Amino acid sequence: MTTNDDKIFNIVIGTAGHIDHGKSSMVQRLTGIDPDRLPEEKSRGLTIDLGFAPLTLKNGLRVGIVDVPGHERLIKNMVAGATGIDLVLLVIAADDGVMPQTREHLTIMQILGLSHGMVVITKIDAVEEEFLELVEEDVRETLQGTFLENSELVKVSSITGEGFEDLEKSLNTLVEKVRPREAGGIFRMPVQRVFSPKGFGTVVTGIPVSGTTQLGDTLEIVPLGEKGRIRGIQAYKEQAETARAGHSAAINLSDIDYRQVHRGMVLTQPGYFTGSTMFEARFHYLPDNHRILKHQTTIRLHVGTAEQLGKIYLLDSKRLDPGQESYVQFRFEEPVVAAPGDRYVLRLHSPMETIGGGEIIDSSKYRLKTGKDFVIDTLRSKNDALADSRGFLLHQLDKAGLNAVNEADLARQAGLKKEDALELIESLIEEGLARRTSRGGQLISGSQLSEGREAAAKAASAYFEQNPRRRLMEKAVLRQKIGCSDVFLQELISLMQDAGEVENAKTGHLKWRDLGPSLSAEEEKDLAEITAACLKGGPTPPSPGALASELGWDPARTTDLFDLLDEEGVLQKIADGIYFHRDAIEDIRRIMRTYLEENEQITAGGAKDLIGSTRKYSIPLLEQLDREGFTVRKGDYRVLNTED
Repeated sequence: MTTNDDKIFNIVIGTAGHIDHGKSSMVQRLTGIDPDRLPEEKSRGLTIDLGFAPLTLKNGLRVGIVDVPGHERLIKNMVAGATGIDLVLLVIAADDGVMPQTREHLTIMQILGLSHGMVVITKIDAVEEEFLELVEEDVRETLQGTFLENSELVKVSSITGEGFEDLEKSLNTLVEKVRPREAGGIFRMPVQRVFSPKGFGTVVTGIPVSGTTQLGDTLEIVPLGEKGRIRGIQAYKEQAETARAGHSAAINLSDIDYRQVHRGMVLTQPGYFTGSTMFEARFHYLPDNHRILKHQTTIRLHVGTAEQLGKIYLLDSKRLDPGQESYVQFRFEEPVVAAPGDRYVLRLHSPMETIGGGEIIDSSKYRLKTGKDFVIDTLRSKNDALADSRGFLLHQLDKAGLNAVNEADLARQAGLKKEDALELIESLIEEGLARRTSRGGQLISGSQLSEGREAAAKAASAYFEQNPRRRLMEKAVLRQKIGCSDVFLQELISLMQDAGEVENAKTGHLKWRDLGPSLSAEEEKDLAEITAACLKGGPTPPSPGALASELGWDPARTTDLFDLLDEEGVLQKIADGIYFHRDAIEDIRRIMRTYLEENEQITAGGAKDLIGSTRKYSIPLLEQLDREGFTVRKGDYRVLNTED
């Protein structure tokens, strides 16, 4: 049998409250299912781990309920259970009233960003009406300033059943007000529980927080890195074809050893998420804390179903007073899996108490330093972009500076499916905010490209000022001076060529339209004369010194002019004082190729005679052809290089 998806309302309800306040009994009365599954839970009468139960509402819709433990030592299980829930039932026993874990659970729900819920006062059969009124008054006072301040309050007895009809009606009404979870994005399910029924391989349970998956799909356990194919899915204890955000699910996987998987890991589509030992975040330090929070305090981070010990590094200053906020960096010994925008809860390592929380901004590649304005500005910009996927993509592109970003990496960083990310990327390209490079799958920021263009112009201007007799600038020099990647430089040159600012004068060099030496008419005439002399000389061209002596020119000036022609690619310098016209070198290559294809090898003397040169020119020329890979020297002979 498969579930009727039309009857599953895509929200999950969670319970919260102090130990022994009747959460599990209430769930059992509502659903007919005992959420306490462990023998120890049944023998002790308290919830130790998470319990799941389906609930069919009066309108026929089915939702899930997660029952969480109330004991303060089991807060980590409570936070794990709160992952993926959409509304909460805060349970308070009439004979106890508001207790420490009532307040802590309420705080945790606030931190996790819940906005829907109601209060259920249980065990009303155990107290008199007058006492119940006092409890209700205390509850209302406790809820002031929280998301439950104006919520409905229902009073029930799980023993007599009193109030449950009202609870079901109120719950039905509340559920219909909650917007169901969308199933878009990358499938991601923090692991709640893992087990291995005999003959069924590995089963992983949890509440997907985004996306959809189906039978036959391949999923990955992160950060374990193991992949398995979906053999079966259950949603609310019925066989299903799909698992999606807003459903509690059990997924049967092949090819994964259940002993390697544990709570805190994440089941997701391959290629999108990896574990990280450092995260950037916005942190709110709760106002009811009693101590100053110091830089590098040891903390416990709860995100998804994970609990990880690490340290908090305050980035605004090295201390934080109660009620203040700060950008922070978390550093851990073991990798944690989280996405930008994920909410987290922070507890002290000792004493173990909840101190605050916030939203994950991004994983970090580098250790960030305290008190650096550029660090805070970057994090503030990223934080502002969290609510806007398109804005986050653009921010990540801008953050890359004068470097290209892989489209797939960009989608992963934003927690988006590739197709969804590509749609947003195309809109950025259309508006000129991003540019797709000639290197497949690579993007650069439009604004960074403009900055790179300005930086290139400044770098070139300074370069030619320092080198007044040069006409060309090496691309490698430009890349080093502006600090960009090869892919970025390629796009930058393409942009400047289209604008007529530069041209490729020869391989590896750029000629700038408005930069370089301004030559006199006499110098231009002399350049033409040098060019003609070298072309006429062919395999025995004149040297700068010889030509200067012949024509009565200044030797240093003549060498400068030879070097200018070498830069422009008209001549090629192959040794000190030896410059060949490039056309002459091409003729020599053609003659050598024809000979070697017929005769296979040639000596240095044979080459000298073949090209009609002298040993002064032929030896440096043969060595240049070897360096270029045109020929290969084998003893006293040269042969054609046929490896390319």
